[in-house]
Amino acid sequence: METATLEKKIAQLPENLKLKVEGYIDSLLAEAKKTSVSHPDEINNQRGYGSLKGKIWMSEDFNETHCFCPVR
Repeated sequence: METATLEKKIAQLPENLKLKVEGYIDSLLAEAKKTSVSHPDEINNQRGYGSLKGKIWMSEDFNETHCFCPVR
């Protein structure tokens, strides 16, 4: 949508609705600022090789066979 079209539509609104539009635009801009990545390296810092180091562990008896059958 063209900016001029938006300006014409906003100009036709009563003053109280113009204030609501301004508030909505401000909230959209704040949301866009939160979700945008300001630097490409930030993406790599979020995840990558070694990012889960120390967060995953395996049981000491992981490779041992376990029999869940009833003993006879």
